Amino acid sequence: MGGEDDDDSDEDGEIGFNTSSWTLPKTEDPSKSKATALDSDDWAAARKSAEERKAFEEQRKAREEKMKAEAEEQKKQRLLDAAQRGEEIRAQRQEEEAREAALREQKKKEDEEARQAARDELRKSVGAVEQTVDLDAQRKMMEEYEQSFLDKDLGGSSPAGSDFGF
Repeated sequence: MGGEDDDDSDEDGEIGFNTSSWTLPKTEDPSKSKATALDSDDWAAARKSAEERKAFEEQRKAREEKMKAEAEEQKKQRLLDAAQRGEEIRAQRQEEEAREAALREQKKKEDEEARQAARDELRKSVGAVEQTVDLDAQRKMMEEYEQSFLDKDLGGSSPAGSDFGF
């Protein structure tokens, strides 16, 4: 095999390129070193600013969460207070209704007692009536009555035929 005369640069599988030539030598320019220093200062300031903004955002979020929690707590407290007030009003209303019912019952009882007392008084007054007879007035009346019969029987002033209408 006579192909051993080939170029030694092909041995690594590279086709005619020298890998050492890919790295460029670094040249230091004095103006670039100042810019790099300024860039690093700017980056540091930007990082610091970003950290401050992040911290501020965290504090803001914490304040907002705290305000939301306080608002929620106040809302719950107002609801509890309203529920308590509602219960108090309901209890007062029930108490007032019970008081009114007791007053109606007492008035009804008093009216019934007054009616019963009026009935008893009427019974007493009717029962207290005594029959009194004036005997003298009775005797006089009977005498007059008898006298009127006697006058007719003895032929008083009227003629006998007048009884028959002749």
